[in-house]
Amino acid sequence: MRILILGDSVSQGSSGDWTWRYRLWRRLVDAGVAFDLVGPRDDLWDLRADAPGAMSYADPDFDRDHAARWGMFAGMPDVPVASLVTTYQPDVVVVMLGINDLIWTDQAPAEVAARVGDLVAAARSARPDVDVVLSEVTQHWFPDAPELNAQLALLAQAATTASSRVVLAAAAAGYDVDRDTWDTSHPNARGEVRIATAVAAALHELGIGPAATLPATMPPVGPRFPATFSGTLAGAEGRLAWTSGPGATHQLLWRRDVTTGAPWTRSPVPLPRDGTLVVPGLRRHHRYDFRLQPVKGDDLPGGDVYSAVVSLVPGGPMLAPAGVRAVARGRRCVRLAWRPVPDATSYVVERRVGRTWTRPVRTTTPSWRGTRLPVAPRWTFRVRATGDQVVGPPTSVTVRPARSAAPCR
Repeated sequence: MRILILGDSVSQGSSGDWTWRYRLWRRLVDAGVAFDLVGPRDDLWDLRADAPGAMSYADPDFDRDHAARWGMFAGMPDVPVASLVTTYQPDVVVVMLGINDLIWTDQAPAEVAARVGDLVAAARSARPDVDVVLSEVTQHWFPDAPELNAQLALLAQAATTASSRVVLAAAAAGYDVDRDTWDTSHPNARGEVRIATAVAAALHELGIGPAATLPATMPPVGPRFPATFSGTLAGAEGRLAWTSGPGATHQLLWRRDVTTGAPWTRSPVPLPRDGTLVVPGLRRHHRYDFRLQPVKGDDLPGGDVYSAVVSLVPGGPMLAPAGVRAVARGRRCVRLAWRPVPDATSYVVERRVGRTWTRPVRTTTPSWRGTRLPVAPRWTFRVRATGDQVVGPPTSVTVRPARSAAPCR
C-alpha cells in the first residue's frame, strides 16, 4: 500500500519535530499494516536557516518520504500532482492543503476547495483508481477556515466514484490553538497525534488499518534537544554563550546561588535562539549555577529538558586557612594562629569530639585562644574562613597538651 502525503508546512514539519507523518507511520506499523510512504522529499523545514533541508527529526528512524513543502498552495503545487502520481504510483493520496490559499490569496472558501478538487482530478488523470484522503485544515480559528472545511466535506462526497474513493479526515475536530500548536498555526506533539489520528481514521474508511482513536496519554510538547551552553568569568561578570538544539526558537535562563542555598529561578525575559549574555554583579566566592531551557514558540518542553549546568565562582572558591599552627599553653589551653585568607571577614574554629565537632567559635582575627579544654591526650581543631555568606574548606591541626600546669596565657 503506497501512500503519498501532499501538504504544506503542517505536513512537512520543522526542526526538532516528530511530525504527524511519523505519528501516522508509527500507528500503521504497530497495527501490522504493510505500506510505504512515498514522495520526492524526506526533509523538514530548517527554522534557523529559514529554508528546507533539515534532517533534525526528534526521531528520524521512520519512513520519511513525503510531498509536502512549507508555504505550499493548493492552487500552486511545486511539483505537478499528475507527475507525482505517475512517478510514485500511490494507492492513496493524502491531501492537506488550502489554508495558505485562504490566508494569502484572498480566495473564497469555495474557490480554494475548487483548487483542491483540481488536485484530485490531476491525481486521477495519472491513475484513475487512486483513492484520496482530504484533510480538513486544522487552523479553524482563522477567518473562513470553518467554511473551507465544510466545502472540503462537500467535495469529498461529490468527488467519490466507484473506482476512486474520496474520504474526509476530520483533523479540525477538537483541535485547539493553545493546546495543539506551538505558534497558533503549526502542530506541536499533541497536535501531531490529533492529525495522525484523524488521517488514520480516514484510511480505515478505505480499508487500511484499524479504527483510530486518540491515545489515553498524549506525548510531551516542546523541544527535545538542549542547547550547547558554556560560561566564563571576567571579574564579577559572568559571560554565557549558547547555541540552541534543533527546534528551539528561544531559550529561558535559569540560575541559582548555590552558596546561599537559593532555589532555581527563571528569568522572565526569553533569550534568543543563539547568543551571548553578560551577567553582572556576581558575588565573590559564591558559586552560581546556570542552565537553559529550550522553548519552541509558546511551548515549554515537557519533562526535564535542560542544557548542561554551567557553574561560575567569581574569585574562585574561598581558600582554606594556610600555615595553621597550634601551641599548647598548659594542660587545658591552646593558641591557634594562621595566615590571613583573602576576602575573609571572620574565621570559625571547631574542636573534634569523637566523630563530631563542637559548636563553631568565631573570631575576626587569624588567631584564637582556647581555654578550659578537657584534659585529653591530644586535641584536634579545624579552622575555616568565612565572608559574605561563604564558608571555606577547613584546615585541621592536632596538638598535645603541655605537661606543665602553667597558667593559660
